[in-house]
Amino acid sequence: MASSRQNPERGTAPRVSVIIAVYNGAVTISRALRSVFEQTFTDFEIVVVNDGSTDDTASVLSRYRDRIRVITQSNRGLSAARNAGAHASSGEYLAFIDDDDEWMPTKLAQSVPLLDAEPDCALVYSFALRVDPNGLLMPAAEARPDGAESPTMKEMLAHPWNVVPSQFVVRRDVFERCGGFHERFTTSCEDLYFLVNAREHGHFRGVPEFLVRKETRPLYPKALEREPECDLFVELIRARYGASADGLIDGFRRSRVKVLRHLGRMLIDEGRPEDARRCLARVLHYQPTSPKAYYRYLKTFITPHAARASSSSDSRGV
Repeated sequence: MASSRQNPERGTAPRVSVIIAVYNGAVTISRALRSVFEQTFTDFEIVVVNDGSTDDTASVLSRYRDRIRVITQSNRGLSAARNAGAHASSGEYLAFIDDDDEWMPTKLAQSVPLLDAEPDCALVYSFALRVDPNGLLMPAAEARPDGAESPTMKEMLAHPWNVVPSQFVVRRDVFERCGGFHERFTTSCEDLYFLVNAREHGHFRGVPEFLVRKETRPLYPKALEREPECDLFVELIRARYGASADGLIDGFRRSRVKVLRHLGRMLIDEGRPEDARRCLARVLHYQPTSPKAYYRYLKTFITPHAARASSSSDSRGV
């Protein structure tokens, strides 16, 4: 049943509101928009939130002013920008796409019917393919959520269930009951926290097809800069769910260690011991009693040639 929510500028609301938050995305935003324009499902509006961009994003967006609505605000971060777009929109369902991602043409056509058919379904997601900035598939390109297709709340709290916003379509009323994306998250973890909260309000359904192309950017320094919000994620999950979220928190920390350890090894191989040291010092935060963690950290103080040789041995399990 179509939503009765009204948009004063358009009358009856569209079924889907597509929300794009963009910050300095002049190079990529046109590609994302084209992938939305090419959807086979057409009952949607597009709201783009220009979150304080300092590049040519505004100029690029002006080319599409007859097909999109643009909201311009000072830089407040990803969560606040998405929330602003959702607040200004009017669709029954909300679909988010990052400015550097792309949807396949049937993304909405395969998602909306599942929400229509199951009123208790809070969210529908699809699989994603990881690509580099040149559009080429990455190694291990397929991005699927770990665990159950339709996880129970207990399963959501047992380990991280990773689906990024470009992959899902959510009911507006569920989004609003969750309070949107938590605005203390400005660059990361907002999706993980939102998904756990959304599962409180209904089950999830998956479309087992790769309907999103997710661009992957270089890990350093982005992964390290995200660490304060990773601590915030653990703090908020612990406060909301207590000991029942032990598995989720432990799994989240293990995933961060894996990323930072890989990054440290990569930076050593590139002859950048000081940068590697910053990453491996953060591993010590997660593993303060691990001899191996201290060993990897101390390797960054030896000569670059020896460090690279030691890193190679370490990667072989020596």
